[in-house]
Amino acid sequence: MCSETNDVTICIRISHTLNRICMRYYYFNPLSKKCYFPAGFQKYPLFESFYQPYKFSANVLWKLWRNLPFFRYIFSTDEPEKVLPIDQIKEYVTPNSILAFNLGTIGVEQKITVLGIDEMTKSSFFIKYATSEIACKNVTNEGLVLQQLSHLSFVPKLYLNSKENNEFSLIKTSVLNGEKVTQRPVDGHTLEILYSLAEQKIKSSRNYSSGLSCSFAHGDFCPWNMLISDGNLKVYDWELAGQYPLGYDLFTYLFQYEFLVEEKTRFESILNENSKVIQEYFCHFKISDWLPYLKEFARLKYMFEKEKNNYDLIDSYLQMKVYLKTP
Repeated sequence: MCSETNDVTICIRISHTLNRICMRYYYFNPLSKKCYFPAGFQKYPLFESFYQPYKFSANVLWKLWRNLPFFRYIFSTDEPEKVLPIDQIKEYVTPNSILAFNLGTIGVEQKITVLGIDEMTKSSFFIKYATSEIACKNVTNEGLVLQQLSHLSFVPKLYLNSKENNEFSLIKTSVLNGEKVTQRPVDGHTLEILYSLAEQKIKSSRNYSSGLSCSFAHGDFCPWNMLISDGNLKVYDWELAGQYPLGYDLFTYLFQYEFLVEEKTRFESILNENSKVIQEYFCHFKISDWLPYLKEFARLKYMFEKEKNNYDLIDSYLQMKVYLKTP
């Protein structure tokens, strides 16, 4: 009897230990605890693409964290449900799914993104989850836009767009595979995508029309929202998509990376280096004077970054407005 009781106790302890191991999550970076990867994530190269360091220091820390198990173990938890919405997300995935989480940037627009793999079918999926009012509107807008862009090959496919009793909004999409994009000159392929987007007749909750010609735009057309697959550009993160002054995506691509990642406010140099491609873009739409569009872009970007208290960009766009003498 005593032996059987001990065996049961041992089995229970082993079961609890296995459950803790299965639920163990490793977080990166060690200070911000922004990205959470499940135990066993090394088996799936896709998970390692979930974090994309652009700065040298971040890249070094990322390599150390990935390659040194003892270092990574220090930054782990076996109670991830205390910081991650695991129970809510599991309602929308199969029981065989393994999930990685990115908590996003803290602020009024914060969202949690999830990269998942069904271990039985090996199929992958992406989830975006929001709880604040503004973030929910953004996620719902992205779902609405993706539903209308399903005919474009460079856009993820929408599987689900859900809003649960005003508690949270969630979208589930396919995963775009490819290599991360760093800043590169605008080429013919990039221009073709920009032309294609501007020609789309899409309904969205974002409309920044003015006295200038407006068109549909991605809204955050930056390298960190792009991948290269077989030489083709793929674009994701469509929550800011809507109607903007013509050229908004082009100007975002040219200036946002330089201001935010390179931390260089070299407006005049960027403008001179890209004057030909700017001219080519607006000539496509039979517009000869593009300066008013650049001024409106600067005004909108300054307004958006100020609303978000994004001090990394407010000063850059303020200087841009002053240089252009934009109200």
